[in-house]
Amino acid sequence: MAGYRYTLLALPALLWAAVEVRVEPGREIVRPFETATIQLRFTGGDRPRGGAMPEGLAVRVVDRDGGWTSRPFHLPNSEDTLGVLYTAPAKTGKYAIEARFKSQRLAAEIEVTPAAPSHKAAESVSFGPESQARDVYRDLAEHYAPLVAQETWFEPKADFLARLDYDGDWRGDNNWDSLLTGSSQAYVYYAAMETATHYFLVYDFYHPRRYSDHCTGSACHENDSGGLVLTIRKDGTKYGRPQVMQTLAQNNIYSYTSDSRIHDGVHQINGELRMWKESHPVVFIESGGHGVFGAADGERSRFSPERQEFLASTGVVYRFGGVAGRPRHPNDRDVSYELLNAAEQWWPRATSRQGLESRTFDDFSRYAPYGNRPRAAASEIAGAFLGRKYFANQARPFWGWHDTLALNRKLLAPGQWGLDPAYAVSVTLKLPSGVPFSLDYIYNSYLQGKAGPETITALPPTTSFAAAPRSSPGGERHPLSPPAEKPNYRLKDHNGQLEFRARVDGAIYLYIHGDQIEVEYLSGRPIDEIRYKLSQPLPLQELNEPLPLQELNDVKLDDIEGRGTVRLLEWPNAGNQFTAKIRIVDDKPGASNYRFRLSLKR
Repeated sequence: MAGYRYTLLALPALLWAAVEVRVEPGREIVRPFETATIQLRFTGGDRPRGGAMPEGLAVRVVDRDGGWTSRPFHLPNSEDTLGVLYTAPAKTGKYAIEARFKSQRLAAEIEVTPAAPSHKAAESVSFGPESQARDVYRDLAEHYAPLVAQETWFEPKADFLARLDYDGDWRGDNNWDSLLTGSSQAYVYYAAMETATHYFLVYDFYHPRRYSDHCTGSACHENDSGGLVLTIRKDGTKYGRPQVMQTLAQNNIYSYTSDSRIHDGVHQINGELRMWKESHPVVFIESGGHGVFGAADGERSRFSPERQEFLASTGVVYRFGGVAGRPRHPNDRDVSYELLNAAEQWWPRATSRQGLESRTFDDFSRYAPYGNRPRAAASEIAGAFLGRKYFANQARPFWGWHDTLALNRKLLAPGQWGLDPAYAVSVTLKLPSGVPFSLDYIYNSYLQGKAGPETITALPPTTSFAAAPRSSPGGERHPLSPPAEKPNYRLKDHNGQLEFRARVDGAIYLYIHGDQIEVEYLSGRPIDEIRYKLSQPLPLQELNEPLPLQELNDVKLDDIEGRGTVRLLEWPNAGNQFTAKIRIVDDKPGASNYRFRLSLKR
């Protein structure tokens, strides 16, 4: 027992030798915000065995504002000693750390002073501000950027949010060894997809290591990646309304919703989708293994969204701020992170030999989705970050994530949850009937034929047709003259149709509501030679039918002609007062003829 300092407080004589407490040698004096390990040595029959923690053990800092303690861990190469990571506060002084075990109460003392030697490695890498060039979904990604409650443990820097090249290079097989000297600046990767009815945002949290105090199986490996997919319904407002958040933990999906009409499917609903400041989902990331859960998941989350406190350990709270901040210590509660576009940062390396040559990615293979869904935009894509420490190639970017249950039932192939989120949420949960849900992407740069240069100009939907001012990000809306031919509406039909022709020179939006069409010019000259015919006004509803108006079951844009592109950007629904939004882009010199048919069914 030499070297252990312990204090016995009101305990039976027969139990006094069950546990002994001390500060790790050489760390009895620490600098503010630095760490030291509190060691707990067990004797007798109460020793920790098989990785399990002894029941009834609790460790805390006695003095108020005297620092913080992590959850316990097993010290390496020791069968009878546990550790708790102590983080020193800013205030100098001597502080007592108390350990309680059954009837025992023991304490060790630690001194905090700036005169103590530093044990914190200097970081050799620092990143400046990111480029101001922004993709059009960046604003949406910022609006919904999650509040991240990241638990920390005995390797806190492995728990900090990071970027893949945090150590100054793109190699994935040296990230374990670069942990202490690499940058602790905080980043989150994102990807955006869009259909006519929904937006989908993927947030990918990267860590340099997955670690454990028992590195068995794949508990420890180089690199780590987990995250969430947020499903947002377009409702006529600028940012839409979130419906579902699905998170990933150890190859299992967990689902959280703000829409009571959504029910259990292949997966059950695990809790409420909780927001911070109305638009930022709150997520909890466990330390070591980095599983991601909704913070309102009482069964799995160790973070209280109401109190903004970690319930069993230390942790860092990250909020989007547009700046890559650094945690001051493992219990920092206000750290800013920056967003990085995965399509720019990762995808080029994951779809070419560049990823192999830079030793960034590995496990290249062909994406094979279920459900006759679109294939990837590249013939082969990397399935994993290159890693060699402990277990090779264990960490996967979002296009390599899989859900064990959906995979076993052959509903979602590896990578399909992240690459095809519209299809994924539709097969894993029961979505409300009668509410439009399109599976056809307007924009998805990761799948074949779902993105092109013109798609990058997509803008969030405007507010509802009737309530909106006649202006939007592109300019004023101009109503088109009614057709010369008097319409003969078929009001009792459950199907509707618009046939439209015009000459277009540039880029325009068309808004169809009731029996009126408005045009908004993004570039080029006014359209001419306009001809259109409506079989009945939107919405497809008889005048004597009761409110609320019925949602459409299907909306389809087809029979398209023109040298440029025609896209259905917004499906008419109750949220936008049944306004269809179509974009035509003619990017060649001079005007050209365009034709399309919009078919609607309820």
